[in-house]
This record gives sequence, C-alpha cells and structure tokens, in this order.
Amino acid sequence: MDVSEGKTVYRVAHILLRAVSGFRRRPWLHFFSMFTLAAAFLSFTATLTVALNLNQLISGWIGNSEMTVYLKEGTSREEMTQLQNAVLAIDGIDKVSVTSREAARAQFARDLGAYGDIGATLPKSAFPASLDIFLSDALTHSSDARHQLAARLSKVNMIEEVELYDDWFERLSAMSTMGRTAAWGLGILAAVVAILVVAATVRTGVSARRREISVMRFVGATQTYVRLPFLIEGAFEATVAMLLALLALHYMMNHVDSVLGSIMPLLGGGNIMRLTSSIVLLLILGGFMAGLIGARLSLRKLEEA
Repeated sequence: MDVSEGKTVYRVAHILLRAVSGFRRRPWLHFFSMFTLAAAFLSFTATLTVALNLNQLISGWIGNSEMTVYLKEGTSREEMTQLQNAVLAIDGIDKVSVTSREAARAQFARDLGAYGDIGATLPKSAFPASLDIFLSDALTHSSDARHQLAARLSKVNMIEEVELYDDWFERLSAMSTMGRTAAWGLGILAAVVAILVVAATVRTGVSARRREISVMRFVGATQTYVRLPFLIEGAFEATVAMLLALLALHYMMNHVDSVLGSIMPLLGGGNIMRLTSSIVLLLILGGFMAGLIGARLSLRKLEEA
C-alpha cells in the first residue's frame, strides 16, 4: 500500500469514526429519533400492505362473473343446458357457466375451508342452480346495456332472479381508490417526518460539535470532509428505522396470517399478500434518501458559517 492509498484509508476510517461518535455521544437522542421514524414508516408500510391486499381481493372479485342468473327449483339439467346455449348466443356474452345445486354446495364448502361442514346444515333452497354470465368489454362498460340484458333475462319462466353487481363493483372500486390514496398520503407524510426528524437530530449534533468543526476547518479540512459524517449519520439513522419498521411489519403479518389465513378463502381471496422484494428494496432506498435529504438540510447553516 503506497502513501496515497494509506491516506485515503485513514480519511475514510476517520470519517466513519466521527459518524459513529455522534451516536455514542447522544445515544438516547438517536434512539428516540429512530423510534419515531420507525413508527412513521410502519404506519406507511402497513397501510401499503393493506392496500395491496385489498386490490388483490377486489381484482379476484371483479374477475368473476358480472351477472348471475338463479334458476327456479325443479329446473332440469336439459333445460339448464338449453338456457345456457340461448344466453351464450346473445351478443355481448363471452362465456356462460352452469352451476348445479350440488356443485354450489360443494363450492360453498371449499370456500369455507375448515368451516365447510356448515354447508351440510343448510337447506337445499340455500343453493339454487345458477348461470354465471361473463360479459364482453362493450357490456362491461355500459350500465344501461347490462340492465337491459337483465330485464330481458328476468322474463324467462325458468329464471327466478337476475343479480347484477354494479353497485357492489362501484363500492369496491371506491374502497380500492381510498386504500391507494391513504397509502400515498401516509408515504408522503412519513417521508416529511423522516426529513424533519433527521434534520433536527443532525442539527443538534452540529451544534454540539461546533468547536470540533472549527478546529478541523482551521487545519484545512474541506467542506465535504466536514459534512460527510453528518450525512452518513442521517442516512444510517433513517435506513435503520425503515429496516426496523419492515421487521415489525413482518412479525405483524405473521400474526395476521395465522388469524385470517383460514378466513381469506371465504372472502374469495387466496393467501395474504406480502410486500415484494422489489418494493422492500425501494422502501429501504426511500428511507436512505429521506435521511440523506434531512441531514443535507441541517448542514445549510454549517456551509454558510
């Protein structure tokens, strides 16, 4: 190792030691700061997880049939098949699936999972035969056309009831929008909180070490050399807080999964969705950048001095 490389290693080590010394001098201040940031990040990541699961659940619901026709009791299989073919011949119908009484009861038991035995206690009338109708894009985006089709089908003698899901889908879309808006709002709020808390913490450190900074400037230390430990301190603090929030979220999701895992099939969903690795990496990077920005803001007066 030559002299220049030795100087570089020494400078890097000195910068890191100065950054660590900030934590050693004020451990409780940094602990409180990281706890505050972790709480803000946890509220954001938890809301984001709920929004993602809600979108997954809604996508599964909306991806199902858009109209269900319930048949009168006593309708034979031949009549159901004839009705299926007749409905399928209507313009705007993509697919029609038939569900018998037996199949409806079996599907009910599968959806309930561990509680499937409940279906055996219900009367036959609770599981009418039905046709699930899947519509083309033209009917999917036209409320008037769907209602006209429903009115037309309701006049068929063997049909007991025609159920549309327009109001239900509108409510689900509103819920999805609210979830995304809440996640975005809390994300922005968490970023602002992180920047302000880190800025205040680093500013306190700068004030406590003004004499040290003055000495370093007197002996010829550059502005970058003086600032780097504080930037590392702020970025590290926010990154650790994000990691703590993600760890807490992981344990929370394990608990939620153990409680709601058997209920999700009843709601029409699958396994509870976790944050993907790409989202986790983006969150960690976001925490790092928020800490860096907060530390950078706190150093403005230092540069002007």
